[in-house]
Amino acid sequence: MPKLLSMGIQHIQQLCDVMGLGYMTQAPTAVAGGFHHAMWCVDTAGGRHAIKQLAADVDLGNPTVVSRYNASERTAQTFAALGVPALSAIEHDGYFLQQFDNSGYLVYPWASATARGRNQIKPGHAETVATILAEMHQANIQVPELPDELPKIITAEDTIALIEFAVSRNVHEARYLQERIDDVLAVLAALDEALPLLATHHVISHGDLDHKNVLWNDAGKPLLIDWESAMHLNPTYETLLEALDWSGITAHFDTHPFADFLASYGEAGGVLEERFVPAALDTVLAAWLHWLMYNLGRAMGLDDSRQRRLGTEQVDLALAVLLRLEKFLPRLRDIAITAANRGPHV
Repeated sequence: MPKLLSMGIQHIQQLCDVMGLGYMTQAPTAVAGGFHHAMWCVDTAGGRHAIKQLAADVDLGNPTVVSRYNASERTAQTFAALGVPALSAIEHDGYFLQQFDNSGYLVYPWASATARGRNQIKPGHAETVATILAEMHQANIQVPELPDELPKIITAEDTIALIEFAVSRNVHEARYLQERIDDVLAVLAALDEALPLLATHHVISHGDLDHKNVLWNDAGKPLLIDWESAMHLNPTYETLLEALDWSGITAHFDTHPFADFLASYGEAGGVLEERFVPAALDTVLAAWLHWLMYNLGRAMGLDDSRQRRLGTEQVDLALAVLLRLEKFLPRLRDIAITAANRGPHV
């Protein structure tokens, strides 16, 4: 977590001045929980706000990167206008991302709500998220600023090189990945075939609606945060991805909550398409493999012990998920196809 001095208290006061938030009534305090960026709680004469300080490795000199951040917040704003409980950054002069001295900040209204841990998710939480997801997919919003493009994927060559380098550095679990390199490459090959098919039908959606990106207030109402991954994606893929998360794929997985999530999605009018199910599940596997590879690189970082620790933790998490998916994949495919054949219930 960056220290306050590294964020620049002058930047915070500039943000407050430029955006009309009022003067700070006390020093900003760090908010725990971010995997990449830093979050700060800032009290001003105009109220309390959350400020996201983008990580130093975000290339703000790249216009595409800057545009992408603004487009993702525009997506959240558009959904919020339709009644989706989406939290978007505060817009100023047509922009959400504010920059000072090559540092980027997003300012949000403060939300008195918290995310549920993996072991705190109840059936009602999953049902609520499934319903919201169905509503978002049916809305089929348009955000011209958001690029419509296939996601960039790691190549087989880069994957092999990364694993070999991780082995040379004795990174946790790297040798196991090397032993299973044929299976790793098979996942990437399946993804190459899956993506063009999934791209034949897509909508704009959140892209990362797992349990850490949904906050819940004391009344049990949800709030969708962290829209950085907003994109055009196939709704069947996103639904299966999030059904797995909300049914415990990262903790204690059970196929019954997975089936219940898909049923709730259908009851809210969401449409799963059988023709996309195999490709969608292949892409779910690849998404977790990509997260594993990203964190394998993170675990080799030389300069930041916190990032190395987080990387190692996430390597363990992602590998455990991939092994569970490998075990349950045939059953998941059957459940998803059954749900698709049942169709929407409204």
